[in-house]
Amino acid sequence: MTGKERIYKIMKNQKTDKLAWVPFAGVHAGKLIGATAKEVLQDGDKLFRALLEVNKIYRPDGQPIIFDLQVEAEILGCELKWTEDGPPTVATHPLSDTNDIPDKIPAESEGRLPMIIDVMQKMKAELGDRTALYGLICGPFTLASHLRGTNLFMDMIMDVDYVKKLLDYTLKVAMAMSDYYIQAGMDVIAVVDPMVSQISPDHFREF
Repeated sequence: MTGKERIYKIMKNQKTDKLAWVPFAGVHAGKLIGATAKEVLQDGDKLFRALLEVNKIYRPDGQPIIFDLQVEAEILGCELKWTEDGPPTVATHPLSDTNDIPDKIPAESEGRLPMIIDVMQKMKAELGDRTALYGLICGPFTLASHLRGTNLFMDMIMDVDYVKKLLDYTLKVAMAMSDYYIQAGMDVIAVVDPMVSQISPDHFREF
């Protein structure tokens, strides 16, 4: 049984011969080839080489291509603060001083998406027959916080309708990103939304 087959069986709630192994290597992948986090998140050749090294060393059943929750935010107008040893952080929030709801959906040609999609396609051709490839997207709540900043927390109390409209928008972005990654050959789309852990269950149910 290949790792990919193992992942597919688990997704279908079927028995497998052993537990699946999916290391979310992230920028550590770059460390394996002597590349910094900044390099591996911006240079497609280095990202591809790092991912191959992850596959060689860890022999995963499933493997994410890139773990960077700022990809969408960067395209949508957030300025990023880059470091050499970790993913970038969002430095500016374009919706911090306005209650507008954007309508821009990231295009495949924008930001770092061309590089990411190219690496996805290369990984699919190289390892896609045996390793389940993961496309990670920024979850709607986290993307909303990137765009709105800390005002989002007050909005959840004072302006619930605005938050719902903003989440409708960020959900559309997530769906578009999912489509791009599926077309690039990703076997699993993982929605990564750490912002959810900062929301009380009552608020989460409301939204």
